[in-house]
Amino acid sequence: MAVSRRTDNLPAPLTTFVGRRQELGEIGASLEQARLVTLTGAGGAGKSRLALELAARRTERHQDGVWLVELAGLADPVLVAHTVAGVLDVPEQGGQAQTAVLTERLRDSDMLIFLDSCEHLLDPVARLVQDLLAGCRGLRVLVTSRERLGVTGETLWPVTGLCTPPDGTGEVGTAQGFDAVRLFLDRATAADPGFRLTVSNAAAVADICRRLDGLPLAIELAAARVNSLGVEQISRRLDNRFGLLAVESRDILPHHRTLRGVVEWSYRMLSTPERELFDRLAVFAGSFGEESAKAVAGGPDGPGDIGELLPRLVDKSLVTVVPGRGTTRYRLLETLRAYGLERLGEGEGAEPLRARHAAHFLGLAEGAWKRYRGPEQPDCLDQLEAEHSNLRVALDWLLTAQEFEGAVRLAGALAPFWDLRGHYAEGHVWLDRALSADAVTSPEGRVRALNGLATLAVIQGDIPRAVGACADAVELSRRFGDLRGLAYALQYLGFAAVCAGEFDGALELLEESLVVARESADLWLLGWSYLFLATAQVARQDFERAHALAETACTTLRETGEPESLAWATLTYAMATWALGGTGDTRARVAEALQRFWRLKARWGLSEVFCLVGLLAAREGDWERAAGLLGASETTRDSVGVALVPFIGAFMTTVAADGRTALGSSTFDAARERGRQWSIDMAARAVTDELGLPPLQPYDDEEPLRTREVEETSLDSVTLRKEGEYWAFTHGSHAFHLKATLGVGYLNRLLHEPDREFLALDLAGAAPELVLEDAGPVLDAQAKRQYRNRLGELAVDLEEAERWNDAGRADRARSEIDALTEQLAGAVGLGGRDRRAASASERARLNVTKALKSAIRRIAHEDPVLGRHLEGGVRTGTYCCYAPDPATRVVWSF
Repeated sequence: MAVSRRTDNLPAPLTTFVGRRQELGEIGASLEQARLVTLTGAGGAGKSRLALELAARRTERHQDGVWLVELAGLADPVLVAHTVAGVLDVPEQGGQAQTAVLTERLRDSDMLIFLDSCEHLLDPVARLVQDLLAGCRGLRVLVTSRERLGVTGETLWPVTGLCTPPDGTGEVGTAQGFDAVRLFLDRATAADPGFRLTVSNAAAVADICRRLDGLPLAIELAAARVNSLGVEQISRRLDNRFGLLAVESRDILPHHRTLRGVVEWSYRMLSTPERELFDRLAVFAGSFGEESAKAVAGGPDGPGDIGELLPRLVDKSLVTVVPGRGTTRYRLLETLRAYGLERLGEGEGAEPLRARHAAHFLGLAEGAWKRYRGPEQPDCLDQLEAEHSNLRVALDWLLTAQEFEGAVRLAGALAPFWDLRGHYAEGHVWLDRALSADAVTSPEGRVRALNGLATLAVIQGDIPRAVGACADAVELSRRFGDLRGLAYALQYLGFAAVCAGEFDGALELLEESLVVARESADLWLLGWSYLFLATAQVARQDFERAHALAETACTTLRETGEPESLAWATLTYAMATWALGGTGDTRARVAEALQRFWRLKARWGLSEVFCLVGLLAAREGDWERAAGLLGASETTRDSVGVALVPFIGAFMTTVAADGRTALGSSTFDAARERGRQWSIDMAARAVTDELGLPPLQPYDDEEPLRTREVEETSLDSVTLRKEGEYWAFTHGSHAFHLKATLGVGYLNRLLHEPDREFLALDLAGAAPELVLEDAGPVLDAQAKRQYRNRLGELAVDLEEAERWNDAGRADRARSEIDALTEQLAGAVGLGGRDRRAASASERARLNVTKALKSAIRRIAHEDPVLGRHLEGGVRTGTYCCYAPDPATRVVWSF
């Protein structure tokens, strides 16, 4: 059927389409499989623009065209079918329902209908779509709505904000790898042609995009302000985002003209109970669980059944489900939360609700503290990590409201979490604020907070502050008979003395802590007293005594089942055995410590594991690995602001001096610097290799939320550039170079066009049989001679480089030797005979496959995380493609 001479009525876009390349491909694939695809998402998420781009790319796929029906301005539900008929130029027929007329006219059509902005007309749109799809086999429908239609066969595609940089991003190259930043730059340069992303403004631009949740409309409105405000001013004023972004976009849709208009359009469509729950949920920061929502927003005075209302807000795209394992969690986008807080502030129930929120999370934290010293510790840590944003809000409210008893109790309960998860500076500040208030608080809560402050301070190297807090805790504990608090305070007084080099005083304090711990009948405290005594003996270099005490600590703490204390005990035991010259037992114990610290995500503990394994590698003469692990230990320790324990530093200094003697200063220092650039996953890979253990799962695999309240749509950013004869990779803070081989060249081409299938013959070139440098299993005798000649040249080059101590030249030679050797080995069949391929296509398939796999193996050797991503995302064979799992996408910059 020819509905019109035109094949579409799509408007010409007025702005460039930025990002979402993978989404376009995946939604297009969904439309091939399903006849109804609905894009859902919050207002301003870019549903209409994404759908319009997709529709424009499908105009040649549908014989009878692609037709846009805009419903945002339609208020009367009776006119839905008539509006569609008007767009398709289908006239009315007297006595017949318009839906029946449409169905008859479109019965044999091959067409895509795009229904835009349907959320206010869900029922009539759903009925029309259901009837049309049932009667028209060649019809496909694309819908944008803030809520699903609920029609049988509907495929939902949630549209979230564009990917945003993680907190702390300040580098220009890194920031430009994110779609949200690229959109901001595109729209900002339209408003101010002289605007550029620079070192001085990159952090502010990244912050704007992140705080606006990557919502395209909000980003566009913010970018429009750069001609009158600097990006730093825009970033600072986002707390008042509705006032700041009140400029009208001149969009033809009234509800898209301002940020407030977008949110109010959705809010007005809620029922009264839904509105009340939405307002109340704004009190949560970050994400929250259903039980917390019931406890805080529910109750006798609540809006109704939270378990029923919450999914309805999710369906209307006002609450987002946070992806992850375990219990379902929810969050409000920051822009929606700001609107809810504004509404909440207009009523009388805001302060009681905040008080209820603080009380709920105080109870949660104290419950976790009670379970912390046992086998449930990892679960407690994950729970507190998931609620970290809410705990911060609760602490802030308690302090602002001068509820100092609750603030001291909450801060004290969180101290072990701040310690293990590396939030030392933050925890120090909160505890200082809570304890400095001039208010009477319960002795038990105050002792707990003082001991928590002492713990964080001594780990940060602030010995005077630690000693002062411990002294106050000792005095208060003695006065009120708190034996557990006293034993703990004496332990950290003793550890502070060890760090200060006052060993005699330290032993006296720690012996007293042992006596008090026995009197308290607390097995956990008893084990820690033995552990601190063992640490003091290591510092004094009485390794025999340290070994015996550490063994006792291990035996005692195993009975508690608490992972952290046992990890430190086994690590201390391993250090004592290392100092005594042992190797086998050291390896077994340090492996146990590694596994425990890794599960707990305890960066300080991991830094000491990396250090000790580096000391082991040095003893066995593997100086380069030793240097790398010492560098990785320093980076990991510095990343959380932990001070270097003096006696550990002395061990490292001795090993570094020996390593420089063995390798030469420049070579050892270069290896140590490379180790400083390793990610924590790479450092762990080096440790497991050294210890002969299987690789650990990626560090963040089970992290419940971390910063993913915002970063759930954020992607890793990797830069790949050609530099002469090398390819340069930059992944986060890690950078490395690979010799330019065909495999990396092939990979580079695939990465430029994700999801596109390349014929291997095209990748290899018109005559793949002439490609002699490739890693194919069909190399002839002439090719192999060229390989071997080049290897001979490289061997001479390496020998000269080592003779002249030219570390850079030697590294380049080794890198090329490794690559060529691996390629040559792959070219030889069983018994040294060459294998033959029957055709050019077959030769290309084998050559290209081998080359790509070799390149990915080389990348994995330098960067295991990136290697795993490529192993899962690159498909080889007759057709080659880079099609990564959406959950593990990477932003590539070239």
